[in-house]
Amino acid sequence: MKKRILIDATTVVEKIDGLSRYIINLLAHIPKEAFDKYDFSVLISKGVKREEFWKVLNEGNFKIIETDIAPIGPKRDWGMFWFLRKNQNTFDLFHSTSNQYPLYLKGGVATVHDLIFRKYLDTRWWTFNLAVAYLNRVLKNSLIKSSAVIAVSNATKQDLLDSYGKEFRDKIHVIYEGWEHSIAENGSPKALSDEFNFKNYIFFIGTTRKHKNIKNLLKAFDIALKKLPGHVQLVLTGRTDYLDKDDAAVVEKINEHGERVVFTGYVKDEALVSLFSNADAFIYPSLWEGFGIPILEAFYYNVPVLCSNTASLPEVAGDAGIYFDPYNPESIAEAIVGFYADESKRIAYIEKGKEQLAKFSSTKAAIETIELYEKCLSNN
Repeated sequence: MKKRILIDATTVVEKIDGLSRYIINLLAHIPKEAFDKYDFSVLISKGVKREEFWKVLNEGNFKIIETDIAPIGPKRDWGMFWFLRKNQNTFDLFHSTSNQYPLYLKGGVATVHDLIFRKYLDTRWWTFNLAVAYLNRVLKNSLIKSSAVIAVSNATKQDLLDSYGKEFRDKIHVIYEGWEHSIAENGSPKALSDEFNFKNYIFFIGTTRKHKNIKNLLKAFDIALKKLPGHVQLVLTGRTDYLDKDDAAVVEKINEHGERVVFTGYVKDEALVSLFSNADAFIYPSLWEGFGIPILEAFYYNVPVLCSNTASLPEVAGDAGIYFDPYNPESIAEAIVGFYADESKRIAYIEKGKEQLAKFSSTKAAIETIELYEKCLSNN
């Protein structure tokens, strides 16, 4: 009789985000032979609308279970408690694909993406300590009660060990993420959109959350402008109404004599492909990341990467990254100016990016995840 595996996808949302990418990539690349050995079910939120997600679900041999369980927070714990109590005999292994491993589940698999919340939690000051305490409890619980923990980078594994204890070392398995979602069905890059028509620009994808470090990026670009060609722009996904007053003032100052900083608003996949493909370089100034999928996306589109020398980013970018200190706007500005000052650097780093990209694969990640399932099932 086949073993039954339930994969939690309740955190997949309509808009592009790293967690949804992780889950969809995993489901899309489970080897066909694994379906001969296991029965896979996928737990999803009712009413979720995401075309690529449903395409993967419909093309795979998955049983779909819809639920109203909240994606995060205490409400999720309560909803998951009742779901597991009712359905615990319908599966042999549960994979929690987000940081929110169920508090009352024993013997599952937990994926931990990052510990950003410990320092850069976007919440009001009077709830910060309470939220951090709750999230710490959830992660410590996953380390204690799960059969295995997947960390998406060695940096995340080390963060877990430093934060919760070295005794969990053997339980944590590093499985890198992949990038094949960038490929169209015919094996070529996805089609370009004509929504944007920027010429020479540095591209940033992300949000205005604190750890994304927009503040220092804007300061750095303001510094770098004095030494950059007059037509170079900084193009960022997202909206200006999420900026604080100081950051908005910097943007206003930079754009006094022409639009040099552009916020695109929310963009869909097609536009994102164009923004990556046509960029001079991609910049990733994060203070903390658990992995860094956009770096691999940039490599795939043959775009050089300028990025922080912190957390997991050097692990992902390797020798193909042009590094800077994200806490120092002068350092970021120096990297930008240095990139434009030497055209040969662009060509060299594109080639390095191709070599680095080959080290990562969604297929490899899915195979390693299935192997971990097998190990857990044999030990349970």
